[in-house]
Amino acid sequence: MPGLRADQQALYVKDMYKAEYESYKEVETKHDKIFKVVSKGVEGAGHKETQLLGAGDLERHTVEGQDINFKSPKEGWSYYVKYHTFSDGITLTKEAVADTVKLGNLLKALANSWGKSVRLAKETMASDVFNDGGDLSGSYIFNGSHTGNTDPSGNLLYDSKPLFNLTGNTRSTKGAGTYYNAVASISLSPTSFETVYNLHTATNNRDERDRVVANPADTLLVRTGAERFIADRLVESTNMPGGQLNDVNVYKSIVSVLDWDYLTDGTTYKAFYVGKRQHEDFQWHDRQMPEIDFFRDHNNRGYKASIDARWGPMIKNFRCWSRGGGTSA
Repeated sequence: MPGLRADQQALYVKDMYKAEYESYKEVETKHDKIFKVVSKGVEGAGHKETQLLGAGDLERHTVEGQDINFKSPKEGWSYYVKYHTFSDGITLTKEAVADTVKLGNLLKALANSWGKSVRLAKETMASDVFNDGGDLSGSYIFNGSHTGNTDPSGNLLYDSKPLFNLTGNTRSTKGAGTYYNAVASISLSPTSFETVYNLHTATNNRDERDRVVANPADTLLVRTGAERFIADRLVESTNMPGGQLNDVNVYKSIVSVLDWDYLTDGTTYKAFYVGKRQHEDFQWHDRQMPEIDFFRDHNNRGYKASIDARWGPMIKNFRCWSRGGGTSA
């Protein structure tokens, strides 16, 4: 195999794309069930959005002919996302290619491993939004600084607080209300689930002007393993789990359970999360789908294969998810 024609290389790349895609789909991913995946209109090095709060509440007229009170709309928070690039490459010597009878099989195997690597990288980064969400110092994941735009909140959320904040570290809205969305030192149980569920739906059901709005929850997100069994008993049992009076389970089917292998926050008190999956304000931006290249290196007459992709999370509302247990700092 002294050389490869351009059309041969194109065929190999096509086969590699197919192998990478099939491998990516081999195991069910969870990030796309938790985040709202956005790919249309995702451009540039990152993205910035500024929240508009509108003009405010309607004013009741007390007399006939009363003038309308015209006000300028107010701005809320600014949200930033950076599109991170992930890549890998391999080099093949001229001799290795010439001595490989089935080069196509080798490249398919390579692309297959890349499919798994893409899946792992996405799941790891997406889950770290939860795993690092309570860190007081934040994480690079929340830093949306990109070319031409510096995220003023740095490694924290848009309001310079962690994604999951405790009662001793409340956050303020534009209406000056104070809120938290995490409860420390609790493990998943009927009582702790009710505490977090009520915090999510009945306390944090306010907008940035502190007006009452619905903040529904449809998912109980937990670790894979023992936490999943506890969660299933909690929301699927007909009678109250662990009870002795045969009481009706008021939590039955109130949410669905989703477990995720990549969740790691908490040791004594393992974190669990109550929220709404694929919320409009909890986004995953796919900036660039995986691109594969296979080309000749004219410096040594060998060959190189590479892959790269770009993505990043954009969090526009701390209310999308509430946490029990986990980091207590």
